[in-house]
Amino acid sequence: SIEITRETNNDSKSLVVEEKALIETGWLNYYSKIGVHHCTWLGVICSAAGSVIKIYLRGRDLNGSITPQIGALSKLRYLDLSLNSLIDALPFSIGNLTRLAVLDFSYNEIDSIPLHIGKLKSLVHLRLSSNVLVGPIPQEIGKLTNLVTLDLSLNMLLGPIPSSLGQLKNLSSLYLTSNKIFGPLPPNLSNLSILEFFSLYQNKINGSIPAAITNLKRLIVFDLGVNNLSGQIPSFLGLLPSLSSLYLDSNLFEGFIPLDIKKLKNLTLLYLSNNKLTDSIPSSLLHLPNLWDLSMASNLLEGPIPHEIESLNALKYLNFPNNKLSARIPLQIGGLSLYQLDLSHNIIGELYHLNSIPQACRKKNKHRRLLSNNLYVRKILY
Repeated sequence: SIEITRETNNDSKSLVVEEKALIETGWLNYYSKIGVHHCTWLGVICSAAGSVIKIYLRGRDLNGSITPQIGALSKLRYLDLSLNSLIDALPFSIGNLTRLAVLDFSYNEIDSIPLHIGKLKSLVHLRLSSNVLVGPIPQEIGKLTNLVTLDLSLNMLLGPIPSSLGQLKNLSSLYLTSNKIFGPLPPNLSNLSILEFFSLYQNKINGSIPAAITNLKRLIVFDLGVNNLSGQIPSFLGLLPSLSSLYLDSNLFEGFIPLDIKKLKNLTLLYLSNNKLTDSIPSSLLHLPNLWDLSMASNLLEGPIPHEIESLNALKYLNFPNNKLSARIPLQIGGLSLYQLDLSHNIIGELYHLNSIPQACRKKNKHRRLLSNNLYVRKILY
């Protein structure tokens, strides 16, 4: 019929436009020069109808700008140009790729995200880490409500976390590591109720941790290390039942370590180093059966190391240097299968028993360095 013929002609024109767009990107010049059909080019996958639906050119030494012709590939669902040397801004025409589910430009030198990114309503994974992105995170990213992964790590993004990110209710992974993001944590991040991985490591986030964060019941990794957060570490963090890794190191937290952290029975890693934490190490904290890495270095902790430390059967790394810990090193530490023990720069003043040093830490007198700058006078060898 006339309508079928018209549709077929339109499809044919569309395929010609796609091939022309691919050629004009300059990414696959070799194939375009020898006249091979674009659906057979390495890294290009087409649908049964001949439309380009996937481009995978990861680590292919591509350079230069991304041409606006990319917007002609309207059927594209998967675009991975990571690990190349692409520069400048993402073109506005990227907004035409409304069927795109995966967009990965990580490890390039892209410097800005166009507002048209908000048109990619089908996007599930957006990865732009390790570029040179500057300026604020676009509010328009909040329109991408199907996003499961958002990775903007290792850039130079500046400004507060946009409140619109609270609309990304399907988000499982949010990585904003190593930028220049400042301001408080927006309370509406509590809307991300299925979030599992959240990293703001090495930014300039300030204020306190909002109580609304307790809505993130599926959170597994929570990394707020190397920021400017202050106040006390909130006890409500004990209400995050899935938490496995908690990084609060290198902030301005003060006061005591909350007892409710003992409720985090799935916790494997706890970093509280480089804060202003005071008081003693709570013995209840040492009843976390899966904990294998515990670091509280460079605080103002005082008193003895609780003997309950013997219950940390999974512990491999124990680091308490640069505090005011005193009294004898408990013998129970010697029963742990530690790979690393550092109690240096404290005021441990009583004699210590060599058996309180785990076997792996005694080799080549390594324990002398790890226990250095204390006040003990000699060790007991029996």
